Amino acid sequence: MRKFNKRVVQYLVKGIEYLFVVLWIYAATAKLLDFEAFSIQLGQSPLLSAYAGILVWLVPLSEYVLSTLLLIPKTKTIGLYGSLYLMTAFTTYIIIILNYADFVPCSCGGILEALSWTEHLLFNIACILLALIALLLISKLATDSSMTSFAWRTGGILILAALSVVLLYSNSEQLIHHENPFIRRYSHGVQQIKSIDLRSASYYLAGLDIDTVYLGNFNTPLKMGIVYLNKDSLSIQNLEVSEADLPSTAVQLRVRTPHFYLIDGQISQVLQGNLNHWNTSKRWDGTRAFSNYALIDAFNLIARAFEPQTGQLELVKISLGDSLSVRFFTGVLQKQIDGYFDVDGHLSFNSNSGIWVYTYNYRNNFLVLDANLNLEYTGHTLDTITRAQLRIDSISKPGQHKLLGSVLVNAGSYASGGMLYVHSKVKGYYEPAKTWDQTETIDVYDLKDGSYHSSFYVYPLKEQRLSRFFVSAGRFYGFLGDQLVIYDLNPLLNVTH
Repeated sequence: MRKFNKRVVQYLVKGIEYLFVVLWIYAATAKLLDFEAFSIQLGQSPLLSAYAGILVWLVPLSEYVLSTLLLIPKTKTIGLYGSLYLMTAFTTYIIIILNYADFVPCSCGGILEALSWTEHLLFNIACILLALIALLLISKLATDSSMTSFAWRTGGILILAALSVVLLYSNSEQLIHHENPFIRRYSHGVQQIKSIDLRSASYYLAGLDIDTVYLGNFNTPLKMGIVYLNKDSLSIQNLEVSEADLPSTAVQLRVRTPHFYLIDGQISQVLQGNLNHWNTSKRWDGTRAFSNYALIDAFNLIARAFEPQTGQLELVKISLGDSLSVRFFTGVLQKQIDGYFDVDGHLSFNSNSGIWVYTYNYRNNFLVLDANLNLEYTGHTLDTITRAQLRIDSISKPGQHKLLGSVLVNAGSYASGGMLYVHSKVKGYYEPAKTWDQTETIDVYDLKDGSYHSSFYVYPLKEQRLSRFFVSAGRFYGFLGDQLVIYDLNPLLNVTH
């Protein structure tokens, strides 16, 4: 080391220091100049989104602090150690992104935006090596320093930086899925794979078979739409009803093979027919109006009905016997204001697990019920609206109210394959306003414990937006105007073909 040129070493160290000064100032300034975009990128990160509110300020502040430390002679070594730590943390983040993240997000902005994540990783590794070289040369120049202490210091920083990111990632995942602070994790792999022309915007789901979708029509209730998924086409089947049994326009179609049902909850009437003959053959009448109904089997359905004793809507089981017998499940729907509008929601049956799910329209709750409508647990959607925000005007008759205004939280829901899909109408943190305004968002929850899974966008088609939807066999089916669009959910569900 006698030939060691002290002046060359000093210039080399200074050059590395200035390189980091320029890098940190540029990186921090670029983030702050486009702060909204940086916030969104960090909030949508597949690793650290739960801590985006802190990191969005901490990262650029740390970069400015490091650049300042590197410019002061007495603290430049601390600045180099800090640079080594921060660059190692960034590198660990990229390694996790490339190998363990559900999706790979966009790279950072500025000049480095032109780099791919792999190129960005190589750039960071080069910076780490430069920091190590500078620190090694400084250690060589110091007469009281040894290689052992240098190895312990740098090794400790490398390990500490990597562990910090791993711990942040682990805790962020726990928070996002179980204690979500209203931050969505979008799955960008969910894409539309095809659409089917229904030639009408009035269709809704009536029932499902293996490769067949049965559709009812709000405008023409005696015409059943049949979509054969292997043909991607729609056929129309007329349903025959005797003159004496003609239903009102409020009737809705339900299908549970081999039967179809024409159900009119307003007049408490159910007609049953056979899919092989397309005509009704049985009729049941009741005395109590009901709504929001779903079939359990060939002779039972779950619905909602007004219970005079409690003065609110309750879940009921309706059996098709000599007449329509009704059994109330009092207290399952939880009243907040009036027991009518505040408990409004969507009822769905998950055939895979035999559970019922009731999702409230105006608050961030869904009820998971067993086959006998016993409450298993109350789940929470991402938003923070725990109490229904309604303006209700009482009208002349007792127990009747008129809804003047509301904040819609969940526009629809559907349970399938152990997951709950919710059409949310409330924008979360770190979501681009323009994207939110131009798309519809579906949030996905795991029904085993109610934990949040992820979200995906449903894009308009021919300027028509999502109105209704259902899910079957790893595919999302959305009604957009007169089109039935189909999205592949396998990337979201981590299913390989």
